[in-house]
Amino acid sequence: MYTTHDRVSYSRIDVNRKIGVESIINAMQDCALFHSEDIGRGAATLAKVNRAWLVSAWHVVFVRRPDMGEYFDVHTWAYKFTGIFGCRNFLMETPEHETLAYADSRWFYFDSATGKPTKIDKEEIEGYGTEEPYDMDYSSRKVTMPEGLKKVDEIYVNASLLDSNKHMNNGQYVRKAVAYLPIDFEPAEFRAEYRNAAHYEDTMQVCTGMSDGRLYVAFTDDRMEPYFISEFTPV
Repeated sequence: MYTTHDRVSYSRIDVNRKIGVESIINAMQDCALFHSEDIGRGAATLAKVNRAWLVSAWHVVFVRRPDMGEYFDVHTWAYKFTGIFGCRNFLMETPEHETLAYADSRWFYFDSATGKPTKIDKEEIEGYGTEEPYDMDYSSRKVTMPEGLKKVDEIYVNASLLDSNKHMNNGQYVRKAVAYLPIDFEPAEFRAEYRNAAHYEDTMQVCTGMSDGRLYVAFTDDRMEPYFISEFTPV
């Protein structure tokens, strides 16, 4: 298990003075990336051999979003490697061990020279090791885009949205999706699937709607093929 210690800053809160949904996802992603750095398998190291880890799915359960100024810890660990995929849990809690949020995530190993996923190198598996999966609902990592979503906006992918892989950053999809939630929306769960990487100067269609009591925000191309599909379950 790898742990980071953090605190809710003003730049990360919403109108209710609670840490934003996107900031929780970012804190978890940052914890995973620091884990990689500290075992010597960081992004720059992998780039030298044309390798990278890219996230393909999230399932996050929110128990309580902490308020401005609160301290919190994020723990992460890998629990399975198979083929091209690595599976990683997260636990966000107070220093007193009150559970704030927990998550499952799936990542795939990528060959940047070929532009395709590739089998995980043994050094990666040995570097991270595996631990027991967290006790949670492991629902399908596929997020089905409901029929009848309505186009409400467009997003132009500019340089500020890119990461070091020259794709739109994982966290930026979440930040953009959260912007289309109602101001009083309180999520109990968040699920997301990344289908296709958006690149510099792409234009994404923003489509939203409700289905079975859940709110969906999808980013698609002009043929309605999704880049990213997110599902928010209200409290």
